[in-house]
Amino acid sequence: VVSTQSTGAVFPTASPADVAVIQEVCNAVSNRAARLAAAGVHAIWLKREKEQFTVAVDGSVFLKHATFAKVMQSTLQELSCTATLEIATDGSGLGSALIAAIA
Repeated sequence: VVSTQSTGAVFPTASPADVAVIQEVCNAVSNRAARLAAAGVHAIWLKREKEQFTVAVDGSVFLKHATFAKVMQSTLQELSCTATLEIATDGSGLGSALIAAIA
């Protein structure tokens, strides 16, 4: 058992097997999230009658997760979707303004 002095919280020590299970679950969840995000892009692509378009992506998971972007792109390729993903560096403010202007 590990205790932190600052908060007094007590945490059990994880065994290597416990850590492996947690890593496997985290990988499964993040891969599923990336594949679901790609499925959403694919659905829009189909709705647009397979027209080529670019999706601006902004978010820390897409930018900082070790494999999220790669899994999302490979899923789009599996689905034969030609939509491309680009990192949006302007933040969510501009995107919100564009959506508001269209509505």
